Amino acid sequence: MKHSILLTCIISLISPAAFAQEENADAIAQAAHSAEIAGHSLSKVHRWLHDIALPKIDKKTGLYIADGEWNYRNTAADCYPFLTWAAWATDKEALNGPVRSILHAERALCNVKGRIPAPYNYKEQKSINIKDEDLVFEASEYVKDCLIAIVEITGRDEWFDRMRAIEDDLWEYADIETPFGLIPSTNIEVNGEQLQALARLYTMTGDEKYLTGAMRLADYYFADENFVPTRLRDHGCEIIGGLGLLQAVLTTHRPEKAAEYGDRLKKMYDTILERGTLDVGMMYNHLTKRDGWNGGMSDGWGYNYVGYLCYDMAMGTSIYTAHMIATLTSMMDPKYKDYPWEGESIDGYADSIEGAIYMLNRLPVAKGFEWVNRETRNNIVDHPKRLENGELWGTMKLQANGVRTTVMQALMHTQGVLARPWQQALELGAAPVANGVVIAVRTKEGYEGLLEFDIPRHRLYMGFQKDWPRMNTVPEWFTVEPQESYAVTMDGVTNTYTGAQLHNGLAVELEANQTLILTIATR
Repeated sequence: MKHSILLTCIISLISPAAFAQEENADAIAQAAHSAEIAGHSLSKVHRWLHDIALPKIDKKTGLYIADGEWNYRNTAADCYPFLTWAAWATDKEALNGPVRSILHAERALCNVKGRIPAPYNYKEQKSINIKDEDLVFEASEYVKDCLIAIVEITGRDEWFDRMRAIEDDLWEYADIETPFGLIPSTNIEVNGEQLQALARLYTMTGDEKYLTGAMRLADYYFADENFVPTRLRDHGCEIIGGLGLLQAVLTTHRPEKAAEYGDRLKKMYDTILERGTLDVGMMYNHLTKRDGWNGGMSDGWGYNYVGYLCYDMAMGTSIYTAHMIATLTSMMDPKYKDYPWEGESIDGYADSIEGAIYMLNRLPVAKGFEWVNRETRNNIVDHPKRLENGELWGTMKLQANGVRTTVMQALMHTQGVLARPWQQALELGAAPVANGVVIAVRTKEGYEGLLEFDIPRHRLYMGFQKDWPRMNTVPEWFTVEPQESYAVTMDGVTNTYTGAQLHNGLAVELEANQTLILTIATR
């Protein structure tokens, strides 16, 4: 605890009602309610991590056999990242111990073409031979769905090194000729993933080759003046957000190229709205087809709108804002209650809610938050039909996506504040107030630990000058600038701390059945 603030707080029980006449009474009540939601969810994530997930690490190889095997299109891409998120959110020792060791194991065992990995038969302890195009697909899935998601919360750590190494070799071995240069694939899913990875690698490193590769892909698609992706759900829609993120990076680093792409990107986005959406803005699975067991509705609607958010923010416009607000407002329509995005699968609910959270982080529509809270509770956290192994999730990729969205929704309710260590039955919630945030902490048992505050990861980790809307991240809510000063008010006493101190951890101590209320504000 040498980096923490030595602040010990022993206080008597505080009821939100006691603050009814206070300036922040409504925020305190909201924080207390959020504490119940986040506490319940994070306690389940903590139990899942230890009772269900960590035991799935193979003792001989060190690989995570969540789906019954180790491959890069499913297990590595979709199961491993959210094991990592669960550990990051609830048990940092597990993150830096067995969870990190999985990276070491796969990096040592699985590379077959430079640093491009292949699936691994953990029982026979040998690589599985697959075609080159499948190597590219699986490696790209691993980078975009797993490594990006981890790098967004850990920064320039070993996962970043692995991401960069795989990307370097994917482009080193690229052999598909285009008028704009060599690219590694013609698969639109892969290339959408590549746009998202290359944009991040460029801002994180400043290496021009990553931006060159991203623009090569954009030129490849925009060479067709009428280019519009037809699949508006996963395995096709990745390019919608990928081109939006690239456009955002270009407005800062290559404004002349952003100007060249701007009209083409807007035409693509407008066509999707005209041909692929309901009047209220919900998207179909396909640009023109309307068949499917769920009425053809896409659980990736929010993922796609991330691109629209990026466009408006990058171009300094509000062309799509009213449309997206109307979409979020419509979510409390009865037809979206327990809507079967993918039948009874937890994955459809998890993906739809995740996309909504990305949007609500930028467009705080009350009915949208209400829908997210109801659907997360009904269909991800507590609905027995959606859960395997009784009360907890399983580890296969669709269940892992449920863990992902549970973490995201919980941190929405803590405003990004984490308790270190997490403790069963702990409750932690937060709500925004003028110039800061109010936090409520409760526990049925005694608790001694740290409250860790989020930082502007978009800039300090990812190198973005602005917090561009993007997929595969934990959204930022309340963040502290390391060099700025903040007033911490608790039990009538105000002290000043730097953002760096708050990020390292604010030490708190509670007795059983006590509630702690504190306010953090910029000075």
